[in-house]
Amino acid sequence: MTALVMMVALVCGAALQAVLPTWRGVGEATAPVLMGVVLYYALTHGRPIMLAAAIVAGLLQDSLGLVPLGYSSFCFCAAGLAARKFREVIFPREIVTHMLFGALVSGEATLGLFLLLRKDGLVALRPAWVAVKVLGAMILGMVIVPLEFRLLGSMDRMLGNVPWRGR
Repeated sequence: MTALVMMVALVCGAALQAVLPTWRGVGEATAPVLMGVVLYYALTHGRPIMLAAAIVAGLLQDSLGLVPLGYSSFCFCAAGLAARKFREVIFPREIVTHMLFGALVSGEATLGLFLLLRKDGLVALRPAWVAVKVLGAMILGMVIVPLEFRLLGSMDRMLGNVPWRGR
């Protein structure tokens, strides 16, 4: 059932990320919906499930834009593995954790993707615009990721994938 929830979350996340508008005030950053799904699996499930989510989410994100396939998967895997490193020393079910990790991981993935594209000469943006875009991704991640954690956590609990804890 975990794989079923993950696939539904990824497909719905990709559709939502494709239709949500971008704003100039946040550097035209897209809402990090797929990154939120990867972060959820990084903090609540095992490494193989998280890596599968990161690879599929990255391929979905790359196919939504003009990014070569695999670039976002690399960034998502790196972000998910970095988040997993702290899983034992944080409170993975607290909203403050979701907000903090949502901001940090969204900014890291945006900056990492920019650096990969820049290395290959596929994008040319001013450093100030990149900074605004990374900051915008961090703000959006801080807002969106906690909502995703609540939704995906509820789905996992309803289907018996994770035990009920407190709330």
